[in-house]
Amino acid sequence: MDKQKVLDALNLDLEHEMSAMIRYLHHSFIVTGPLRGSLTALFRTMATDSMNHAIKLGEKIVALGGHPSVKIQEIYEPGEQSIEEMLKENIEAEKMHLALYEEQLDIMHDNTPLRLMMEQVIVDEARHIEELEMYVRNNTPAKTKAKV
Repeated sequence: MDKQKVLDALNLDLEHEMSAMIRYLHHSFIVTGPLRGSLTALFRTMATDSMNHAIKLGEKIVALGGHPSVKIQEIYEPGEQSIEEMLKENIEAEKMHLALYEEQLDIMHDNTPLRLMMEQVIVDEARHIEELEMYVRNNTPAKTKAKV
């Protein structure tokens, strides 16, 4: 295992989780309308999940002899957003994180505890995508033709 390559990857992941935490909190503040209650709870839960991922990553970086980054990835802040725009922004960010984490598994293949930790983060990211996609899915029942 190339330790420096792994530390660089983990620090990048840490920066993504820190920015996700901020993005989700921001969305929990600005969401309005009839879905505010459920979306505020969802966004804050996901912010907490991101914080927990950041904690795991930061601890692992130190355990491997590295120094955790205090940077965050740039967060797009368009101002006013509809609920659908917020959800789609979060879906795209989660998909990008998922792809990044899956790609990084190759450099962690010979460290089982590290690989398993990252696989659990991947499972969480996939769950986030599914949850967010359920909010934007068109739930109009399919029209069926009556048989005569």
